[in-house]
Amino acid sequence: MTTKSETLSGIQARIEELQSTITEKEEQIKTRAMNLKDDLKAEFSPDEIVKKYPLQAVGMTFVTGMLIARTLKGLKSPSSTAKPEHASSLSQNNSALYNIGIDILRSAKDMGFKYLQRYIDSKLK
Repeated sequence: MTTKSETLSGIQARIEELQSTITEKEEQIKTRAMNLKDDLKAEFSPDEIVKKYPLQAVGMTFVTGMLIARTLKGLKSPSSTAKPEHASSLSQNNSALYNIGIDILRSAKDMGFKYLQRYIDSKLK
């Protein structure tokens, strides 16, 4: 028959074995998560998306720019319900928003064309 000390030592050995297995699995999960994170980061980076879909990227940039321009153009004209004393400050605020929107549109357009140019250059070489 087995004694209590043999049973306890067997249980203790099993506990240590399970702890080491858990530690190994934890490290494997961490490694897989880091690899997945890196893969997702590489897959969904703006550079990769533009390289894979250059025409769609330029089209989306154009459509986004048009929507921003239309929205900001609508904001530029002061509303007819505004009070006269606040009309000048409202007009200045709308003008500033319009100018910021135009700058964003131009920057997005430049970025889109730069990526498209790089893509075409890489395909021609």
